[in-house]
Amino acid sequence: MAAKHGKANSSWEMDDARRDQPKTCAVSGKRMYTSEREAKSTAAHRMSDKQSAPVLLRAYKCLYCGAWHLTSKKA
Repeated sequence: MAAKHGKANSSWEMDDARRDQPKTCAVSGKRMYTSEREAKSTAAHRMSDKQSAPVLLRAYKCLYCGAWHLTSKKA
C-alpha cells in the first residue's frame, strides 16, 4: 500500500511543481509580475536578505509582454 501512495504522491508533487512555475517573458526570459505592486513587494523582500541580495532592485514595465519585471540596472 505504501508504494501505491508513493507513486500517487510523486505524481501529485510533479503537478504542483508545474503549476507553481512562474511565467516568464518570451523576449527577456525574466519572471513576469502582474502588477507594479507585486514586483516592488518581491524586490523589497529579496533586498532584505543582506547576504545574497543585490544592493538595488527596481521594477519596470516590459515593452514586449506588458508585464512587470525586476532589474538591478539603473534607470
